[in-house]
Amino acid sequence: MIRINLLPRDEIVTRRSLSLPNLANFAPLALVLASFVAIGAVYHFQSRQIGELETIIAQEEAETRELAPQIAKIKQLNQQRKDLNDRLDVITSLDSDRYFRVHLLDELNRSMPQHMWLTRFEEVGGGSFALEGVTFSNFLVSDFLQSVTDSPWFAGVDLLVAEKGMIGEVQVVKFKAQAKAVRKAADPLEG
Repeated sequence: MIRINLLPRDEIVTRRSLSLPNLANFAPLALVLASFVAIGAVYHFQSRQIGELETIIAQEEAETRELAPQIAKIKQLNQQRKDLNDRLDVITSLDSDRYFRVHLLDELNRSMPQHMWLTRFEEVGGGSFALEGVTFSNFLVSDFLQSVTDSPWFAGVDLLVAEKGMIGEVQVVKFKAQAKAVRKAADPLEG
């Protein structure tokens, strides 16, 4: 059967169909909303963490202020300990060298032949000592320097000058020498 509609177009009943909106049209809006939600969640999470950290910092600062006198006392005690250790190190080094020069002088005394006198025995640096003396013969100077060289307390003995001189009306030999001192390990029986 054929149907003909004679109603004007404005009055024609149109069938309406119900259709779902196209989701592709709402995708940008959904992305913007999801971005705002994500930003809001991150902001909320970060602000909560910042608040917790500020609370921890405030507690730590309060504890630091509370412990400041003890920290100052500990620093003072550490400085005193360092000063005391420095003093003890000086005392230990002095104690270890306490008999060193005594041994050197004793060795020089044992090495000197009769009719020889030392006029100078002085440390000149780097463990070296200057020796000056007076005697009547070059042979005595040679004997003395050989004895010092053979000593376990000296090494590198060098004669610098041996010259004739006068003391009053007596002719003498004046000499200058240099020797390097040798530090030996302490002998428990010596001292």
